Amino acid sequence: MASPAFPARRAAGGLALGALLASPALAIFLATNIANAGNLAFNMVFSRLLTPSEFHDLAVILTLMLGAMSVLGAAQMAVSQLAARGIAREPTLAALPRLSLLSGAAAALLLPLGVAAALMSPLASALGLAAPGHLAILFLALPIAAPLCLARGAALGRMSVRGIVLSLNLEMGVRLGGAILAHATGLGMSGIVAALALSLVAGWWPVRAETSGAALRQPAPLPAAPLLGRIVRIAWPFALLQLAQVIHLDGDLLMSARVLPEAEVGLLAGLSLVQRVQVYACLGLAGVLLPTVTAAAASGRATLRPAMPVVALVLGTGAALTVLAMAAPALVLLTVAGPAYAAGLAHLLPAVLAAFAFTVSYLAATFLAALGDRSGIALVTIGAPVSLGVLALAAGAGGLDAMVAAKAAVQGALCLASLAFVGRACLRARTSRANS
Repeated sequence: MASPAFPARRAAGGLALGALLASPALAIFLATNIANAGNLAFNMVFSRLLTPSEFHDLAVILTLMLGAMSVLGAAQMAVSQLAARGIAREPTLAALPRLSLLSGAAAALLLPLGVAAALMSPLASALGLAAPGHLAILFLALPIAAPLCLARGAALGRMSVRGIVLSLNLEMGVRLGGAILAHATGLGMSGIVAALALSLVAGWWPVRAETSGAALRQPAPLPAAPLLGRIVRIAWPFALLQLAQVIHLDGDLLMSARVLPEAEVGLLAGLSLVQRVQVYACLGLAGVLLPTVTAAAASGRATLRPAMPVVALVLGTGAALTVLAMAAPALVLLTVAGPAYAAGLAHLLPAVLAAFAFTVSYLAATFLAALGDRSGIALVTIGAPVSLGVLALAAGAGGLDAMVAAKAAVQGALCLASLAFVGRACLRARTSRANS
């Protein structure tokens, strides 16, 4: 005979599933992963069309672009927090249109310096790039980078799901379609990199109105300086987090040309591709986690409840990819990177575990930041140079085998420490509510 509690538990489970299906988290998760499917297709196509050394150059350029956008994403996260609180609580938001215009103009003025720096052979040599001109082409997208991040931040803070979905997928569509067209018409790497730059313009277009006076219901924008100061105060910890993310995720790739034999450098590029697809499948959820938890904390509500859809999506994705890497590693690596990377099969599982562990650490730091607790960001940031040092020592001692294993160990330890910090914060919040 069924327990009387069983129907109640089943009803509660149904309500939880319904809440997940109806949540903005799921819509943004799906949009992010449609974009990631495009990113996967991009890498699958060019890992086959290009030689491993050429694909290494493309992977480094793509890493630099995503890394720069991740650091600028700190401003996006700050704006999303401010927009989640609303203009009544954050009146400096009225300056957002002016700040967006000024940030683009300032980047345009600095563009010649950036292009000149990119053309300097020492920079390209340090990154292991054969042609410095490709970096210069990428730098042409600088004037649109900050306006894109400000607009996406405003859209996330208001949960403007339609604009976010269009922005993410139009960006990837232009990146993939433009790069394939450039290669097919003989423009080579220069054309492919130009498509990367144009994709940022495409991503900005659907959300450009989010920084307008009409969106803010403020026809006369305020001076930009107070808002800029407010964003900087909120954003600088996130900038550290984003920079640390680049180091944790791609530090091994950026140093690989100096510490590994040439054959292993190409294999690491294939493994890094799998990790990048895996991490970026869930990293966009930080844009949902931050404003929803911030809004819950500001109104005195429980903060774990709005985080649960994100937790469910991250755990489900991580578990599925881990099982797939264990049961069918050849299917994963050869599908994502191609047969040229088959020698890396033995390293796939630790690479997947490292990526999953870092994803959890990053989202744990974001959750804590939404509560006003920067300890998670400090932990991830301090762990970045430690990770680089450990990976360099491991590569010198045992090559790619030791490097991949060391990355999994470092990220696993960081993940456990981050979860301990989250547990401590939740216990404090529960005690505070019980005493109030």
